[in-house]
Amino acid sequence: MNARRGAWALARYALAVAVLAAVASGLLYPGGTVIDPSTRGYSFTHNFLSDLGSTVTFAGAENTRGAVLFAVGMLVGVVVLAGSFVGAVRLLSAAPRARPFARLAAVAGALVCGGFLVVALAPADRAFRLHVMSSRVAFYCFPVGTALLGVATTRDARFRRPATVGWTALTLVLVGFIAMAHLGPSPDSERGLVTQVVMQKVMAATVLVVLWLESREAESARQRATPVLPNESLQLTRARSAP
Repeated sequence: MNARRGAWALARYALAVAVLAAVASGLLYPGGTVIDPSTRGYSFTHNFLSDLGSTVTFAGAENTRGAVLFAVGMLVGVVVLAGSFVGAVRLLSAAPRARPFARLAAVAGALVCGGFLVVALAPADRAFRLHVMSSRVAFYCFPVGTALLGVATTRDARFRRPATVGWTALTLVLVGFIAMAHLGPSPDSERGLVTQVVMQKVMAATVLVVLWLESREAESARQRATPVLPNESLQLTRARSAP
């Protein structure tokens, strides 16, 4: 049990590493946005996260070191996300009522992690179409996976209410992010760019917070007894009493 708890703690440390890599990448970013290549440095309200992964900025400046750091942070984040999905699915699959939803979440999680893996390895300035397509696969599948995990936690008595609230909140934020990308103002304008960029930052922060929360909830859930269906409990009792 200590080893399993250690794995969730390691995931939280890895999240911190991913954030630090992204921050370092931002500090190295020369500058330039999609509507104004002349800006200097990374702007929290005018630069998308994917701008950090570009090897060449909108102004034509080299950003190789920053792009490598961002890719490393993304890869670490993908590993944490994949581990979180796998750990949650394994834990929830032990509960018969939660098992079908957990296994469907595993399928969605595989698509999410695969999409983000390609995003990390295919910078927008080098492989724009592949970058965009992979990003869409990841983000379209993400709320499906988190919604299924939210449902699964409601069907597993070991999980407390915060676990369900966390997955539900992340699902709503992801859906809002997707809706804003399609229905919100275009990033070709100043107002539209700020709106889309800030929404992306809110989404990213929510992912980090919820993954941290769910790792703590998973640790707590592991310490509780695994729930079984009434007929399974009866079968276990008969098996134990049989000569």
